[in-house]
Amino acid sequence: MKVLQYSEILPQGTLIEPAFETFGRPSAAIVSQNPSWLFMIDEMPGAHFAHPVKLVVVDAVTRDQQVIETEWWPKVDSRQIFDKESIRADPSLITFYKKPSRLTDAISDIRMIDSGLLAVASQCDAWAVIVCGFNDLPDTFDEDTEGIYSILKSLGIDDSHIYFLSPHTGHTGVDALNTIENVQWAINEVAAKSGVNDKVLFFYSSHGGVDGLVCSTGTSGGTIYAGDLDNWLDGITCKEMAIIVEACHSGSLIGKYSDGTFVPAESDLTADGETNRVIFTSASTDSSSYPDIDGPDDPNPSDSGSESIYGYIMAFSEPSADEDGDGRISFGEAYLYAWDNDVTRLRGDNMPQMLEAGLNRNNVFHQCLSSQTGSKFKKPLYEVPFERIIPEVIPQPGPVEKIVSRSGGL
Repeated sequence: MKVLQYSEILPQGTLIEPAFETFGRPSAAIVSQNPSWLFMIDEMPGAHFAHPVKLVVVDAVTRDQQVIETEWWPKVDSRQIFDKESIRADPSLITFYKKPSRLTDAISDIRMIDSGLLAVASQCDAWAVIVCGFNDLPDTFDEDTEGIYSILKSLGIDDSHIYFLSPHTGHTGVDALNTIENVQWAINEVAAKSGVNDKVLFFYSSHGGVDGLVCSTGTSGGTIYAGDLDNWLDGITCKEMAIIVEACHSGSLIGKYSDGTFVPAESDLTADGETNRVIFTSASTDSSSYPDIDGPDDPNPSDSGSESIYGYIMAFSEPSADEDGDGRISFGEAYLYAWDNDVTRLRGDNMPQMLEAGLNRNNVFHQCLSSQTGSKFKKPLYEVPFERIIPEVIPQPGPVEKIVSRSGGL
């Protein structure tokens, strides 16, 4: 008896059916309702003609199982898989093998496919919460937030993964008003959907004070306090969280001062021991940030938005920002470009801040890299101790081709 597992996740809507119809019987078929795994339980490995086979589809979301009992390998969206002996003998696809004591009488029990034991390694997804926190178009907060939204779109991040809050609800990409309740809602939405291998960006541009960010729609508003923001963000499971804040005194969120002093106990965003965050604030605890400042000493006169943060946005379209020449812009590269082109820093009027909490800023990207977007699951995908898989030996039925629905771990 041999159990094979298809090496790729099956997307929602995939059609799984036997490659060949049993004589006189219509083919059964399964359409995956969610991303799913596919197993083939081969009752008589080595046989080259029709013999009992089970095709087991395990829903990766619900863990429900559906089974087709047939006589040979499957088709996935009309493409035959496991159709060659060399493929069926590939060790990377074999999750269980045992020669039955009575080859002609043995048939597997689908309870051996215990969905609770599947080793899941979700592929990378990217998420973002963008907040324009103040309603005053002569200010530059909308330029910052709409600029980073455009960058994320250019990196291939879908609107369904971007939660954009702004008082300017008619602007492109904006999902809802920038109320405090909606900021918490957006963060909770990401928390409900993100996974351990995901990337999350939290981008906020507004006025601010020590340990607080202004959140005003123009008709109502208040302050988001640093401790509350950290508690909300703590609910997100992810591999990397990039936090960018444009606001006066925003360095107070990470306990950093303009003279280089770092007070860890004052770092609300990392004081809980977070090890998956990298944070860029436009100002120090004791300094104010500025809108775009031009002049003969401005190294970046074509910028707009807020002086300290907008350079970060521009880095994604500036070839010179790609320090290592790999064709993509890391968090660290964008931060360095913003730092080098911030005339308020060069004049000594302001001091932006950076904090790495368990991450190297040069290895953090807003988009998922190609190496992180392959198969959703580890190989082997189904890993259990040998003694946990004991097939039952029961009388073998006659030729069948039917579908059986099962729920949960069987």
